[in-house]
Amino acid sequence: MIKRRPAILLLLLALASCSPRTANVQSRKAITIVDVTVVDVQRGTGLPHMNVVVDGDRIVSVGPSAEQVPSGASVISGKGRFLIPGLWDMHIHVASDPRALGLLLAAGITGARDMAGDPKQVLETRRRIKSGELDGPRLLVAGPMLAGPPSEADDSTWVIRTPKEASKAVASLAGQGVDFIKVHDHLSRETYRAIADSAKAKGIPFAGHVSEYVTPVEASDIGQKSIEHFEFLPKACMALFDPKRTVTPAGCDRTALDSLMKTFARNGTWLDPTVGAFRYFAPDQWTTIRSAYRSLAALIRGNGVKVLAGTDQSSYLESNGSVPGQSLHEELALFVDAGFTPAEALWAATEGPAEFLGLADSVGSIKAGRSADIVLLDADPLRDITNTRRVAVVIKQAHLYDSEALTRLRNLKP
Repeated sequence: MIKRRPAILLLLLALASCSPRTANVQSRKAITIVDVTVVDVQRGTGLPHMNVVVDGDRIVSVGPSAEQVPSGASVISGKGRFLIPGLWDMHIHVASDPRALGLLLAAGITGARDMAGDPKQVLETRRRIKSGELDGPRLLVAGPMLAGPPSEADDSTWVIRTPKEASKAVASLAGQGVDFIKVHDHLSRETYRAIADSAKAKGIPFAGHVSEYVTPVEASDIGQKSIEHFEFLPKACMALFDPKRTVTPAGCDRTALDSLMKTFARNGTWLDPTVGAFRYFAPDQWTTIRSAYRSLAALIRGNGVKVLAGTDQSSYLESNGSVPGQSLHEELALFVDAGFTPAEALWAATEGPAEFLGLADSVGSIKAGRSADIVLLDADPLRDITNTRRVAVVIKQAHLYDSEALTRLRNLKP
C-alpha cells in the first residue's frame, strides 16, 4: 500500500485537473477592474473611467478610476472595455447538458430560465451549479411542462386532464422546489384555471404557452406572468406569418393588436418572443416572420409592454445550426432590427429578467452590494448590440473566467 500511494495521488491530481471547475475557473478573493466604462442599462449610457471592485461574490464599490486600488486585489485592465451586467437567457431547454451550459456561460450568460425538463435532472443540475461543482449560469427551473391531451407524457411533459390532476401536479412540483410552473398546449379552461389558482396558492408564478381553449387576454387577466414565443397572439393571428396570406384575419388588425398590448401593459404580462428560434423552426417563413415581428415590436414598445430575451435553445435547434449562447446574441440583434434600441435590448437580458424574477436588488445592474455577475466586453454594446459577442472576461458569483477559461468552456466536448 505504501508503494502505491504516490501513483494514487498522481491519479487523483490528474482527475482533479480535468474537472470543469478546476480546469476552467480562476477564483480570487478580491478583483478590481480598473479604468472601465460601466454600462448603465437603465439610462442607456456609459460611465467612463470607473473602477469596479469585487470581493467574494459581491460588488463592493463602483467609483472613479482615480480612487486607489485596494491592497492585494487582482487587477484587470478595463481600458477601452465595457462592463455590463451578466446576461440572462430567459427561455432554454438545455439544463441537462453540461456542455451547452458551459457555452452559455462563455457567451456571458450568467443566468437562465429552463422551461421544461425532467425535474430530478434539472433540480440536480441547479444544485451542482449553485454548489460550484459545475460551470454554468444560475438556473431557474420549471420541471416538466403541464399540457393537456392529446399531448404525450414523458419526463419533460405531464399530461393534465382534470382540475384535480392540475392541483396535484402543481403541489408536487412546488414540493420538489421548482421556481415556476410551465403551462403548455391543449389545457382545457378548467385545468388551466386550476393550475393558475394552485400556483398562486403556492406563491409561485406560472408562465408559458396559451392553450387554444384560453385567449391571450384571459391568460393575462388570470395572471400568467410571461407568454412565450408568439403565443401572445390570438390563434387566428398566426396567419400573419404566412407568406401566402392575402387578407388580415378578424381581430388581427393593428387596432385590435394595439388593444391587446394595452391589456398586457395594464396587467404586467411579460412577453418572451424567442423570435430567432423561428429561423430554424420555420425557415421558409423566416422573411415574413421577421417582417411581421417588426410591426409587432412597434406596438409592444409603443404600449410599454415589458419583454424578455429568450432563445428556446435546445438540442434540436443546435442540430439545425443554433449555437448555445450565441443564439442569445442573435436574439438581441433581432430586438434592435425590430426597432428596440441597443439599451432596450440589453435591458431585456439584464435588468428586465432581474425585475421579472424579483431579483432586482441582487442582479441585473452594476452597483455596490449587487451580486458579482458581470461581463467585460472588448467593445461598446450601446453603439452596436453585436458587441455583446465580444466577451473578454466573465465573473459569476466569486468565480473569474478569463480568456483561457472561456476558451476551454467553448471547447468542451459533448
